[in-house]
Amino acid sequence: MQITPEISGRIKLLRLPIIIGIVTIHSSIESVGYADKFFQTFIAGTWGGSCVAFLFIVSGFLFFRTFNLSLNSYIEKLKSRFWTLLVPYLFWNLALLAMVLIVLNVPATSSIIQGHYKKYIGDYSFANFIDCLTGYKSGYPIAFHFWYVRDLITMVILSPVFLLVARKIPYLGLALFAAPWVLHLQLGFIEIQWLGPAFFYLGCLIAVQNFDLTWIDRRKSLIIGFYLAMTFVLAIMETSEMETSQIETFQHLFQCCTRVAGTMAIWGASDLVAGKLQKVCLNLSGLAFFVYAAHEPTVTVFKAVFERLSKASNSITVIIYYLLIATIATLVTLAVGTILQRYAPKFFQLITGARG
Repeated sequence: MQITPEISGRIKLLRLPIIIGIVTIHSSIESVGYADKFFQTFIAGTWGGSCVAFLFIVSGFLFFRTFNLSLNSYIEKLKSRFWTLLVPYLFWNLALLAMVLIVLNVPATSSIIQGHYKKYIGDYSFANFIDCLTGYKSGYPIAFHFWYVRDLITMVILSPVFLLVARKIPYLGLALFAAPWVLHLQLGFIEIQWLGPAFFYLGCLIAVQNFDLTWIDRRKSLIIGFYLAMTFVLAIMETSEMETSQIETFQHLFQCCTRVAGTMAIWGASDLVAGKLQKVCLNLSGLAFFVYAAHEPTVTVFKAVFERLSKASNSITVIIYYLLIATIATLVTLAVGTILQRYAPKFFQLITGARG
């Protein structure tokens, strides 16, 4: 599929908003009442989740639009993704691991390291080091948001399989890739985020089968309205304290449908962005990966700051803290990224996979 200037421009426009959606997921704090729990679930659990799914679609689409089943093409793609995926992945995980070790071994700061980060430093064995980098045992690397990049690297390695399926059995293949995600399949010996392969394959299918994306544009108002209604219902279900196997199964299936609708709504919404907002999104798109990479542990730091300043005691305070944490973390990482982009451009390109 040939990418048109319009499609390229809309993908570029969406880069930062999608990453901000991921920031909202990790900015969630402990709820104290139904109102703030519902609000955080509505923002992070619904829109944020759709942003992750959309990222996988875009990654698959951009990868397979110029990929064919030849050894040379495969090698070229591996070389390219070595710099755009593996190098940033190793840098950010190693940098965070080094920072945690330093802070943990300084008496004056050791108490700062808690929760997620502390559990990774149970011992200094080689196996624990590998787990910090890959998450083979714990499920996530120490820079836990980089599970997306880790899984993307795996799918790039397996890309000939995705392409072969998309060419030979395209729609049966979609069912096969979606089934483990929809059925919540667990292998037991390894934790797999099945959402990734399902939506990465969908991106592959869009590129290989040359889908008409204008179909979404012609119905964007209906799709966006329907999606917002679905997110409202899903937030109610996820906030509810009713827990039976039947309800959980239905909730998961409804969540899957909401993720799919969300990816279409995001694409449709990009056609509505104009004026100053469009200009800002396009101008800052080169900083999107840096915001993604650096928003953790930035978000965790600001959570600790707000916790120490004044613990939230009511829903209004929780909602304000949640919005402030997400906003401040985004602004801080944008500012730092801008400084690096301007004064250390080669380093910035290296740690962001040349996305600036």
